[in-house]
Amino acid sequence: DRLLENIKPFSDKINTKTHESDATFSADGKTMYFSRTNSKRVKIGEEKVATVKIFKAEFINNEWANVVEMPFSNDLYSTEHPFLTKDGKKLYFASDMPGTLGSMDIYYVDVNSDGTYGLPKNLGDVINTTHREQFPFLTEDATLYFASDGHEGMGGLDIFMSKMYNDVFVKPLNLGQTINSNLDDFGYVLNEKDNKGYLSSNRKGSDNLYSFIRKENERRILVEGDVKDKTTKDLLPGTTVSLYDEDNK
Repeated sequence: DRLLENIKPFSDKINTKTHESDATFSADGKTMYFSRTNSKRVKIGEEKVATVKIFKAEFINNEWANVVEMPFSNDLYSTEHPFLTKDGKKLYFASDMPGTLGSMDIYYVDVNSDGTYGLPKNLGDVINTTHREQFPFLTEDATLYFASDGHEGMGGLDIFMSKMYNDVFVKPLNLGQTINSNLDDFGYVLNEKDNKGYLSSNRKGSDNLYSFIRKENERRILVEGDVKDKTTKDLLPGTTVSLYDEDNK
């Protein structure tokens, strides 16, 4: 087993008395975006809450500096779980800002060459549901991985993938029981070069980090479709589907 050693915290310019998480880095390692819980609580409805904001930091003279809040973050709603694409042109994140389909949705903003940002764009109802969509991660071939408890899954947050065709994400697929459990599974990241990755899960009671190795499935059969009642045409969620080959196996 490989062990992670010599773990060091970031400086107090990044780490404060509140929560910091979900760091994502530019390809040259000189720009970082991360989530930070707001230091003040604001009244939303009947309760006071601390929203989560996205910050940017720059690596200058061997230290992280110029920590600034993103212009699309806000005291009244959360923006969290940033992921910067390898070309540095899009920043994906999760938010419950006005205009979501419900709870948390996945958005992106364009990162302009002059350092400004476009307006947040919702990924739409193929990816987002009335429930939680969070923790976006994109591979270089524009495959989106994310956590959701709104798409049909195995229980709690599950990790899904969606491939992009003609700049449009298609219907997400659940990664299945080798990755997902009946509790919360989230925070999927993958190193495409060595097919090794990590995810977070509370399948054993508390949130822990897990590593995995991705292997080519020798017998890969992809079946898509909906199971419906023959008469009423109502969807039948949770149906077990069996697939037989020509030898009836």
